[in-house]
Amino acid sequence: MTDAVNTLPEFDEKQSASDISLEKKGLDGAEVTDDAVMAKEVEEFEERLQNDEATEDEYRVQEAYEVAIKVLSTRDEPELPALTFRTFFLGLGFSAFGAVLAQIYYFKPQTLLVSTLFLLVLSYWFGNAMAILLPSRGIFRWINPGPFNIKEHVAIIIMSSTAAVSATAIQVISVQDLYYNHKLNAGLAIFTLIGSQLLGYGYAGLLQDMLVKPTKCFWPSTISTANLFQALHYDNQMTSKRVRLFWTVFCVMFVWEIIPQWIFPLLTGISIFCLANNHSTVFRNVFGGASNNEGMGLLSWCFDWNLIGSDCLFSPLWLQINQDIGIFLTYILMAGVYYGNLWRAKDFPFMSQAIFAEDGSQYNQTALLTDGKFDPVKYEQLGPAFFSATNALYLMTSNLSLGATVTHVFFWHWQDIKPFLKTFNPWNKTPLAVHDPHYEKMKVYKQIPRWWYFVLLAAAYAIAQATNYGGHSGLPWWALTVILLISLTLSLLFSTLAATIGFKEFSSSANGFYQMITAYMVPGQPIANMYGALYGQHPQGQCIAMLGDLKLGQYCKLAPRVTFSMQILGTIVGAILNYIMMVTIIDSNRDALLSISGTRLWSGQNAQGYNSNAISWGGLAPQMFGPHSVYHMVPICLAIGVFLPLPFIVAWYFWPKAGFENFSTPIILQYSCFLSVGINTSVNPAMVIGLFSQWWVRTRYPRWFTKYNYIMAAALDGGTQVISFILNFAVFGASGTAHNFPNWWGNDLSLSADRCALPEN
Repeated sequence: MTDAVNTLPEFDEKQSASDISLEKKGLDGAEVTDDAVMAKEVEEFEERLQNDEATEDEYRVQEAYEVAIKVLSTRDEPELPALTFRTFFLGLGFSAFGAVLAQIYYFKPQTLLVSTLFLLVLSYWFGNAMAILLPSRGIFRWINPGPFNIKEHVAIIIMSSTAAVSATAIQVISVQDLYYNHKLNAGLAIFTLIGSQLLGYGYAGLLQDMLVKPTKCFWPSTISTANLFQALHYDNQMTSKRVRLFWTVFCVMFVWEIIPQWIFPLLTGISIFCLANNHSTVFRNVFGGASNNEGMGLLSWCFDWNLIGSDCLFSPLWLQINQDIGIFLTYILMAGVYYGNLWRAKDFPFMSQAIFAEDGSQYNQTALLTDGKFDPVKYEQLGPAFFSATNALYLMTSNLSLGATVTHVFFWHWQDIKPFLKTFNPWNKTPLAVHDPHYEKMKVYKQIPRWWYFVLLAAAYAIAQATNYGGHSGLPWWALTVILLISLTLSLLFSTLAATIGFKEFSSSANGFYQMITAYMVPGQPIANMYGALYGQHPQGQCIAMLGDLKLGQYCKLAPRVTFSMQILGTIVGAILNYIMMVTIIDSNRDALLSISGTRLWSGQNAQGYNSNAISWGGLAPQMFGPHSVYHMVPICLAIGVFLPLPFIVAWYFWPKAGFENFSTPIILQYSCFLSVGINTSVNPAMVIGLFSQWWVRTRYPRWFTKYNYIMAAALDGGTQVISFILNFAVFGASGTAHNFPNWWGNDLSLSADRCALPEN
């Protein structure tokens, strides 16, 4: 089986991976490629797995990428229509629903995300309802061409999930409007939204040959979703054990999540230490963690799947081991920095993302500016600014991780990157060879020529330069160009980690990196800093998201041109509706959005936070991160990180069979201050469940793991996300009025959710 699936993209010096490569003669005299033979062998293997005729060893997943073959089917029915009336009706409908809702909740006290699984379940119900209820004969055949199929469903989800976000550019546009009295015209704003996303799509198109087509790039985060699509559309809905398991667990979680989320919040974090003493700040900092910015959650246990999530069920074992190593370091480093009083740690909260004045109060950042630019005279009056020590530590470990990523990816993946880069040589006549059973099935569809993406990238670059100039950002054209080149390079590095091991905790650290780079190129200008972060981090995030969608399309056999069209359509719909809703909300609620606390219906907290970050980096970077400043090690850590993978590399040279190649320095470092923000009681159960699933069940019960582990992950998340969405409107105040459950011991509003002392901020 392993021999049948060559997982690496290969550069064949003599022949290409097209239909002319490695040809053999079949019994009927027709030419058959080795790839076609391999695909046929995989089909036969999958049939044995499905019919329970395979051995335990055949079910067992030895290498992480094998889930792409053993969990997912390569089945395809090319005759199924993808672009139907249902596709566009439901796709545009859910795109509008998601985009409007995401933008409304960007300006709400309580942020709400429209999840992919939530849209997947809803569209499945609506799609089947339309197939049953709409007429399907005669002239109505084009409205209802038959049963709701997997290609329609995947196309709908790719379109709607692309639209169902509040785009990063909205933060820049809204901050300019609210805090700098600069309102972009509609055309400029919408093109800023579209252009910043199309850049990422251009990156993805150039990288897809290396990061989508090969088996090795299996994108762990898409496996569970693809498995659910196949179960819902390929299994017999009445007799399939997978489908029955999904809906059973879905319903159980739908009911259960009401208890920890509303009735009994103590279940979100049970800490024996806080139950014993809820007055100790040391206990709160170390063992608490059920409230935002409360503590590290050491030895706490969480029963709320909304916090735990299914990543622990589908993330590869070695990803989780590296994460766990980093988290163990977190406990040591965060406690050491704070209780060692490094950087005057005890003068500020244990955990906070705010910036503080010397007396411990929050720094008045807006008072720093004159005409939107840093004013050194006002800075002298206000005095120096400080981070909480754990936040400064997070900035350092993030930069260490970023530097380590460069060395790690280029060393361990150079044999994949080198032949891919050769394909951009115009004199190179030998294309990249890819041998993958899923990709082999995709060859029946028209591929997207690479020049499409070059044209898209050129158009997006022109739009970015035009909108950057028209928006009076203060970011020079050369600085924008440098940022985009860095963004393309980091997209390659981070996408490689996301594709091969599932590592994706790099969005916030990358944003800080681009703010730092922009601050060096254009110091003292917060608006320019926002645009620098926008054109650095956002295309990078969009690139990774599009690559994941392309892989989902490959798993579910959606034609590449359909996938591309759905993403572009979702982007345009999302951008237009994002902008319309933003303007409507700001014009109607400007005073509420500008106030510190907002109202029960509207809050500018997200815009305020984004502006604060821009001021701290754009205005205060030389003072906070310069050579003689308190936090001068933050930028230096970027260079130090480049050398940190070397010990593992050297050890691997001396002991090549000891497994040192499995240790990932970027992941360990990124998680070395992972607990410096947010709710942290879910970390310990996620560790235990992850090891139980990806080690114990995978090795001891391979049949169950292959058949049910990933469908279980989708069911746990699906039920949780649907009820969470309903609870947000019904009781948590998303509709305007919150309805708290009556105060009792398990829901004590005077303490943190885990009955620790309330956090300082």
